[in-house]
Amino acid sequence: MKKIFTILSIASLAIFSNAQTFTATYDFTEAPAPDNGDLVGSNLTISPFTASGLEATTTGNRFAWTNGTIATAPDLTKYFQVTLTPSATNTISVASITFRSQRSGTGPRNYVVRSSVDNYATNLAASISPANAELEVVPTNSFHFVNDISLGQNGSTVSPGSSFTPGAVTFRIYFYGAEATTGTFSVDDVVLTGTVAPGLAVADFTKANSTLVKNTSVNESIAFAKTADIQIINAAGQVVKTAKVTEGSTLNVSSLAKGMYIVTGTVNGEKVSQKVIKN
Repeated sequence: MKKIFTILSIASLAIFSNAQTFTATYDFTEAPAPDNGDLVGSNLTISPFTASGLEATTTGNRFAWTNGTIATAPDLTKYFQVTLTPSATNTISVASITFRSQRSGTGPRNYVVRSSVDNYATNLAASISPANAELEVVPTNSFHFVNDISLGQNGSTVSPGSSFTPGAVTFRIYFYGAEATTGTFSVDDVVLTGTVAPGLAVADFTKANSTLVKNTSVNESIAFAKTADIQIINAAGQVVKTAKVTEGSTLNVSSLAKGMYIVTGTVNGEKVSQKVIKN
């Protein structure tokens, strides 16, 4: 088992070092026809941009829609959406999303970006880069048009984080605060960047009777089935937390970023590793 654990450790580092970058670009030059996106990178597929609960306009070279909400909070039935899907046995990490935004004179003044990682519960970290006096970020991570302007504006930047996530990841743009439902909101020149890496089949190296972690899908705490000195290793191969745990105890990991981690420890004299996903 020690040899297997050593092989697993080496394989983990090799996997993380074999990560490949990608760039997905949507310039909407095909608009109003669908834009399937242009992908630079491998082991990944990207979906066209789609919209839900909205009405398309005939605007060219932009992804433009009407029937946005006039409410002061997002209508969760109305959004733009795009999905990135890593190939089998791979994981994905999206580092940044940048885009150009535009509203008509009565269009939505606010917009946010959320992801399927937490079932679209929270706004992703937002910033304006480069700085643009016509745009600002207001609490909490909501983009806002400062002035009543109808020209396209650059600078909207979202930072989903660098944690690796298994399976497909979907991003949604919600916009709200329109002065009229007939107002238009659009995005253009959307660029998503990140990394695709081979996944870890940790379960193949772990004996069923040597289970260390009870809950492999984690929110605030990891629950342990055994007593052990453990290490938690992130997707970069770094040890981010060490602790001595006992059978039936829990370890608070709320400070860890969302993503995939490896929990290692010695159970009954054998090295055990399990993959957990921090939500």
